[in-house]
This record gives sequence, C-alpha cells and structure tokens, in this order.
Amino acid sequence: MKVTLEKQEQNHVHLHVEVDAAQVQKAWDHAYRNLRSRVNIPGFRRGKAPLPLVEKHVGAQALAQEALEHLVPEAYTQAVAEAAIEPVDQPRVEVKVFGKGQPAELRYTVEVRPEVTVGSYLEVEVAVAKDVVSQDQVDQVVDNLRNRKAHLQQVEREARKGDVVVADFLGKLDGVPFKGGEASKMAIEIADGRFIPGFVEALVGLKAGDAKVADVTFPADYGNAELAGKAATFDLTVHEVKERYLPEVDEEFAKAHGMESVDQLLERIRTDLDREATEAHEVAQRKAMLEAIVVQSQMELSDTMVRREIYFLLEQHFTNLQRQGADIGQLFSEETRSEWEDRFRAEAVQRIRTSLTLGAIARKEGLEVTQQEVAAAVIEYAQMLGKAPEQFQQELVKNGRYSALVDEVLSNKIIEWLFEQAKLVAAPEAGLPDAEAPAKTPKPKAAKPKAPKAEAAASETAE
Repeated sequence: MKVTLEKQEQNHVHLHVEVDAAQVQKAWDHAYRNLRSRVNIPGFRRGKAPLPLVEKHVGAQALAQEALEHLVPEAYTQAVAEAAIEPVDQPRVEVKVFGKGQPAELRYTVEVRPEVTVGSYLEVEVAVAKDVVSQDQVDQVVDNLRNRKAHLQQVEREARKGDVVVADFLGKLDGVPFKGGEASKMAIEIADGRFIPGFVEALVGLKAGDAKVADVTFPADYGNAELAGKAATFDLTVHEVKERYLPEVDEEFAKAHGMESVDQLLERIRTDLDREATEAHEVAQRKAMLEAIVVQSQMELSDTMVRREIYFLLEQHFTNLQRQGADIGQLFSEETRSEWEDRFRAEAVQRIRTSLTLGAIARKEGLEVTQQEVAAAVIEYAQMLGKAPEQFQQELVKNGRYSALVDEVLSNKIIEWLFEQAKLVAAPEAGLPDAEAPAKTPKPKAAKPKAPKAEAAASETAE
C-alpha cells in the first residue's frame, strides 16, 4: 500500500492511499463470506451458496458496498500508522477508484494534532508568595468549631442576624403561588447567602406570631429558568425565634476536640493551617510554572478542537447542575448555545494548549508512564471511592475512561519532572514585610494527598 500525505489548512491533512489489487480482493472475499452467511438462497444451506448466486441475489452494488465498508477502515488504520500522524477527529473519505480485482485509490481528509513549538521549559523561574497563617484564620476555625457545638434556645424577642427562625412561607409570581415556593414550619438561619437576596433579611425584626410580605428578585442565573431574574413576593409567618448559644473556649471545649488544653488546641489548629498553606503554595508554584511554559508555546488550534473541549466542559458543568436539581432543558437551548460556548471558550483553549504543550515536552524528553504508575493511580482512586481496584479499572475500561486516566498520570509525571528543573525564586510571604521574607524558598517534594482541613482535623481527633 502506498501512502502520500498532503498538508492542508487548520491542522488537516489529505492521505492519498493506493491499495494493491490483492488487498482489494481480500475485501471482496470478506464481503462475499459476510453476505453469504446472512441471506437465504433456495436450494442452498445458509452460508453455502456460490458467489455468482449471492451476487445475483443481493445485487452487485450491495456486494461492492460491503467490500468497501471493510476496506476503508482497514486501509485508514494502516495509512495512519505509515504516515505517523495523530488524528484528533474522524476522517472523511473519498473513493477515487474502486472495483473488483483492481487496485483502489482512496483519499482521507482528517484533522491531526497540531504541531507544537515549545519555548524554554527548563529552569523556569517561579516566584509565588506563601500565605502566613494569621490569628484571624485561627479565630475563624475556632468559631466554626464553636458553631458545630452550638445549641438553640427559644427567645421571645425580635429576630436578628445569626438567629434561627421557624416560619411558614408562600412564594408568589404576580400574586400566583409557584411550584416549590412553599414550606411549613421550616427552620431558617438568618445568615448571608443562605437564600435568595432579600428573603432572610425580611425576617430580621420579626418575632413569634408576626407576619410579613417580602419582596425579592431571583438571581439571573437561578437554577429554575422560570424564576430566574423575576420579581416575586413571599408571605412569611413566624412561629419561633431561636438564639444560637456558643460554648466557651475552655478546657472542656478543648477536650471535646481531643486536646488537653486550649493552648494545645490552638497550636494544633495553627499547625494544620500552616500545612494547608504549604500545600496551597506548592500547587500555586506548579500552576505558575506551567503557565509560564505554556504561554511560550506556539500552535494553531482548530475550531473543531476548541468546540469539542467546550462541550466536554459544558457536559461536566451541566452534570453538576443536574445533581443539584436544575432543569438543563431550561438552561441550555439553541438561543443560549453561543452564550454558553463563549463562557467556557477561554478555559477550553487554555486546557488544550496545556495538554498539547505537555505532550510535546513528553515526546521531546522521552517521558512515558509505566504500568506500575497507572496501577498505583487506579488503587488510589479506587480507595477514595471505596471500590476494589479491579472493579474500578473494569469500570474505566467499560466507560472508555481508562486512556484519560493514563493521560492524567502522564501529565502529572511531566509536571513533576518540570518542577524538579524549575528555579524557585524567593518571594515575600503574604502578610510579611519584604525584609522578613525568607532568604531562600526550598524545593518542595512532589505534592502528597491533601490533609484534612484544620477544623475537620480537630473534630476527627475528638472522634
């Protein structure tokens, strides 16, 4: 088989393929056997009729089409390997010459991976400030722990911020109740961001037995398209007002969280916060390094690649919204398609550029993943999901996601390799004057799985 490659615009190529007569004949023989096994011809058992009768029965055109459907993908696979290209989409095929017992000529048009010219990626300078744990952060964790141990007590006064109100409400659009806008004796915390703007604010100042009509406007991006951006009213009736009482930060409080003293608890919180800051710093360093490398890369991205990545991101986004109960049919339509595409375009382009840059570096440096590294990733993910590694791997293969896991392992390996080559420049720690910044930022080791958050760690110790 002879293959000639002709480059086209926007990362497309023509593959001109000449298939010899012997291979074409094999395709016809395959078509004959395949059709013979599927048709009933009087006087012959299925699969035993001679070629002339099969051809007469199904028609010469059907036999030729069957042969062509076998030859086209077979020749394409061979041509791709011979031309050493990496297609990123399905090909279009033109049949130039095809007939029984003679050479065939086919032309495939396919989009391939863009050529990538990487810039300087060795010894990239990385200067990212590390956050210094503040007393406010420690206090915030303590406040969160206190809120977890808080108890509610009914009070006779008017409701204020931070209270929990037990109330009925009925939502209306233009005076007509709408579906899902009604509840009876629901506990509502008067806190920012818990409900649509204006709802909990209307409860402030009310006491048990009071009623009020609250005027609100649903956010433009509200999950229910029938309510998004619309003005509504809520009829509110308060049954109880409860005040939140927080425990004192004393020895008893510390022991409830697994520590012997308040000082020991505060030290544990600060240590955990510092570990989180260190992990975040390492992630930020890698991100800054990667951005510095990717921005130097030269490549031409096609509309097809970008659009495909946009729809991958949209699929993830809408899947998450569906899990939250949103009606995707109301959010996404032909009218909103371009708006959604524009929203995710920049992220899609950056993801593609990053992936292609890492792939180019991997090929240039001969970086590959081993079966042991992939197996370790399978085990790690399986443990996170509470599944057996064998079961998780079978699910990946079945869902066509195994190759994506391999790509992820390779990407992480390339990033760690690049980070080992990077120059980590000293940067002032956030919150400190420049003069107090450390003289040298040491190279951290490869990132490990994240430790529990400070407040969660304290709670786990108590358990």
